[in-house]
Amino acid sequence: SPGYPACRMIVIKYSMADGVQEDCHPHPGKLFHAKGFPRMAILPDNQKGNSVLASFIKAFRQRLIFTVGPSLSRGEEDCVTWNGIHHKTQLHDTGSGYGYPDMGYLDRVLEELKQNGVE
Repeated sequence: SPGYPACRMIVIKYSMADGVQEDCHPHPGKLFHAKGFPRMAILPDNQKGNSVLASFIKAFRQRLIFTVGPSLSRGEEDCVTWNGIHHKTQLHDTGSGYGYPDMGYLDRVLEELKQNGVE
């Protein structure tokens, strides 16, 4: 795994489908769109990476990984978007901050998860 040459990598695949917004969404009863799915994320397959994976699973079940709202990248409303818990979505950093190596990422994302009530 990039940045962690001694271990394999965990690949997470998030799949979402279009649906109808619920009361907790910005426009209840209106359709939302899940464009750009499936989305992939990458973690190193080590002790800390597996801890992050377990926390991501908890956060996903608590509906903290994605939200429905405006997509800044698409300029569209009522889209499924990332909800502020950062994921590494590229193997190699291209200057975007979404890739590896990033040796502080696992600690930062564990802190983000903790701030969202997930430990």
